Amino acid sequence: MRYLFFDIECSEGKSMCSFGYVLTDEGFNVLKKEDILMNPEAIFHTGAWGKKNRETQPGIEMAYPKEAFLRCPTFPAFYERIKKLIEFPQQKVIGFSHKNDTVFLDNACKRYNLGSIDYTFYDVQIIHKENSGLRDPASTESIIKEYGLDVKEYVAHKSDDDAAVSMLVTRGFCQSQGISLDDLITRFPNCEGKHFAYKTVYKYKTRAESLIKVINRDSTSGNNTMRGNNFNKYKAFTEDIVIDKFTPRTLAGKTVAVARAYLEGHFREMLVIYQRVVDRGGKVTARPTEADYFMCDVFTHHGDDVRGVLHAQRRGQDITFITPEELLKMLDLTERELAQIVSAK
Repeated sequence: MRYLFFDIECSEGKSMCSFGYVLTDEGFNVLKKEDILMNPEAIFHTGAWGKKNRETQPGIEMAYPKEAFLRCPTFPAFYERIKKLIEFPQQKVIGFSHKNDTVFLDNACKRYNLGSIDYTFYDVQIIHKENSGLRDPASTESIIKEYGLDVKEYVAHKSDDDAAVSMLVTRGFCQSQGISLDDLITRFPNCEGKHFAYKTVYKYKTRAESLIKVINRDSTSGNNTMRGNNFNKYKAFTEDIVIDKFTPRTLAGKTVAVARAYLEGHFREMLVIYQRVVDRGGKVTARPTEADYFMCDVFTHHGDDVRGVLHAQRRGQDITFITPEELLKMLDLTERELAQIVSAK
């Protein structure tokens, strides 16, 4: 098994001008290190975009003169080579704040109408954050200081050197914990991410219980209403959800709707309900009149959604009213278990 660390630099924040990488074995022995320069076909401006005095804040300094990039071919000339490198089967990709690099990679692929480069990766920044119990992820610089790493020989914003620093940070973490690279990945499963179809998804955001723990620990959702940021999280979760293929499909072909009166005040519970329904082969719909089961508290039979279901029933539509307790039973949950899940940290 080999391990790939890579880093991307852009000329103005979005157009790739270098792809640098380091290949190692499990003992962090470097097998290959290379920086691939390319013409970004874009301006070079690394200053403080959006700030009033960006001319006085020049931002980062590129590792090479602008002319060195402009003399090189554009991204399509390197696409197949980079794709083969990243998608190599006997390999694991390790990154640091890796979603930034997937965005830059996507920008280049989309710009030149090239296919998505799809792979699984493991993000050391997520591992460090989870292990340290921090609310916000640590920067590369702070972790370098934490582990006392000597990086003086590496040039900042030189892609292969930045990739090498990510490798050193990963090695520092493994040494601090007394574990191997593979042990690292096994011990922190939430660090896994997948990039597919120009989209990046972290594992901890695709299963309800993991996401709720992150939300509760980071205090990013102080209330439990299905509004604003909470609604956005719920919507993103439903789009990125990963289904448990081993759960019996007891709701296959069935659709569940939840009364608005319940949904609006139960953001965390709805994450769990959605997860459990789709795991069992069912669907959750926002349109009660299209559901097989409509969950509604018997003491809150009011609202347009309830009246709509009653009207549909009178027309002969087969929709079954169920209580929250009945739905939980269908989902193999008790009220106590649900309460424990939504309050876990």
